Amino acid sequence: MTSRLHLKIYRVMPQETLRKNPLWRAEDLGKPVPNSPHAIAMCLPRWQDVIGYEEKNPVTMQKLHLGYPRFFYHPLVEAAVHKFSRRSDECAQLYTTRDAAERCAAYLWVNDPTAEISIRKTDGSAVHLISFPSTLAAQAKAYWQHAGEGISSRCAEALLNGIPAPDASAQAETLKKRIAGFSGATPENIFLFPSGMAAIHAAYIAVRQNRLEAPTAQFAFPYGDTLKLQEKFNPYRALFYDKGDIADLEQLEKDLATSPISGLFCEFPSNPLLTCVDLKRLRKLADQFHFPIIIDETLGACINQNTLPVSDISVISLTKFFSGTSDVMGGALILNEKSDFYRTLRNELRTIHEPEAFYGADIIQLEKDSRNFRERVGQINRSALALSEYLHQHPAVDSVYYPMFTDREIYDQFRRPDGGYGGLLSFVLKEPEKYTEAVYDRLEITKGPNLGTSFSLCCPFVLIAHYQELEWAEQAGASRWLIRISVGTEDPKDLIARLARALP
Repeated sequence: MTSRLHLKIYRVMPQETLRKNPLWRAEDLGKPVPNSPHAIAMCLPRWQDVIGYEEKNPVTMQKLHLGYPRFFYHPLVEAAVHKFSRRSDECAQLYTTRDAAERCAAYLWVNDPTAEISIRKTDGSAVHLISFPSTLAAQAKAYWQHAGEGISSRCAEALLNGIPAPDASAQAETLKKRIAGFSGATPENIFLFPSGMAAIHAAYIAVRQNRLEAPTAQFAFPYGDTLKLQEKFNPYRALFYDKGDIADLEQLEKDLATSPISGLFCEFPSNPLLTCVDLKRLRKLADQFHFPIIIDETLGACINQNTLPVSDISVISLTKFFSGTSDVMGGALILNEKSDFYRTLRNELRTIHEPEAFYGADIIQLEKDSRNFRERVGQINRSALALSEYLHQHPAVDSVYYPMFTDREIYDQFRRPDGGYGGLLSFVLKEPEKYTEAVYDRLEITKGPNLGTSFSLCCPFVLIAHYQELEWAEQAGASRWLIRISVGTEDPKDLIARLARALP
C-alpha cells in the first residue's frame, strides 16, 4: 500500500469534533485518535478492549491499525522498511541518522555480541536502515520504544513518495524561542528531539558521563519507559525509590553516603499519580553529593510551574500539551545555565544532539500546533480543576490524584503566578473491583493512551502501562483500577455531566 492510497482512508478530524462527539462506544474500537494518517493514539473504548490489546487477542488486534508510535509500528513506517529491505523476510528498522542506528546496534550487540547487524543509508536520504536477526526483533522493538529515535510516519510517507525532507530550520528556531519564552531558558540552551523519550535518552547518555561506573536513580513512581530505559541501558542498573516520600529521601541520603550516582531522574508532577517530590531537598542532596537532577516537567507544560532553577536538565514531551493534537511527536531538553554541570552537559549534548534527527515536517506541524499553547493550557487548567473538585467530593470516589490534593504545598512552591495545577488527573473508585470496568465503559470521553490533547482523553493507565507487572505497580502505590483523565478544553460543566452519568 502506498502512502497516497493510505491517505485516502482518512479525512482529518477537527479537534472540535472529538470535543463534542468523543470516541467511547464499543464500535469505536481501533479508530485513530484523531482521524488522521499521523494519529498517535487509537481508541480502546472498553475495559476488556484494553485487556485484549495487552494480551494480543486476535479479535482486538485485527481492529487496530494505528497506535502510539513507540509501541506500535505505524503502517507507513512498516511500508518504508519493506521498500528499503533487500529481502522480504529481513528484520529491520529505520532511523533518521546513522548515529541513532548505531546506538540501536550497540544495544542489540549487548544482547548478542555475535549477531550479524548491518547499517546502510537509504537512497537519496539521510535515513539509515538497520538490519538484524529475527532473534533480536524483541530487543530491537524495546530499543525503538525506550529510546524514541525511530522515524516518524511523516518521514516514512516522504520516503515512500520520494519527497526530500523539508527545511524546517526557521520553524525549529521559532519553537526554541517559544519554549524559551515559557520556560525562562535561553534558546541556545534548548535542544529539540523527535520525541520526549529521545530527549530523556539524550539526558541519560549525557549524565552517565558524570560517573560511568555508577547507577542512575529514579525518585518516585514515574512514567514506565523512563525507568525501563535506566534499567535496560545501564549495566549498573538503576536505584528506584518508588514512593518518593520523606522515608525515601532519608534512604536516598543514606545510600548516597556510600554509593554515588551519575544522575537522578524525577517527574514534577508525576504520571499517573500526580505526586510532587520535594525538589528543594533533592537539590540540597545533589549539591552535597555532586550529581545532576533531571526533571521531566511534561505535565506542568513549562507554563504552569518553574522548576528550572532546581534542575540541571529539564525535559518535556512536546507531543502532549505543547502540541495538543495527538498527531505529531516531539521533545525538548532544557539546560540550566547556572548548573555546576552546565559546561560538561552542554559539551556532551553537542556530541549527542543531531538537529536532522527531528524530521522537518514534524517540526513544521508542531510549530503550527503550538501557536495557541498558552490559551489552550489556561482553559485546560480551569476545566481540570473543576473536574478534580467534583471527583474529590463524589461519594463513589475513594482517591483523587491531582496536584492540588496530592502535594499542593510543594507544588505551589514552583507554581508560576498565573499557573494552574495542570490538565491531568487520576482517580480510583470505592470498591473498584465491583464498579471500575462499568464506569470506564460508560464514560463518554474519548478513550486512548495519550494525554495533553485539546479534547479530553481517558485510559486505565496502570492497566495499559504495567499489565505484566500489576502487583509491582500496586506495591508502588499505583492501583490497577486507576482511571486517568487528560482534560481538554471542553466546558467543564459538560465534562462533569459526562462523569455524573458514568459514576455509580
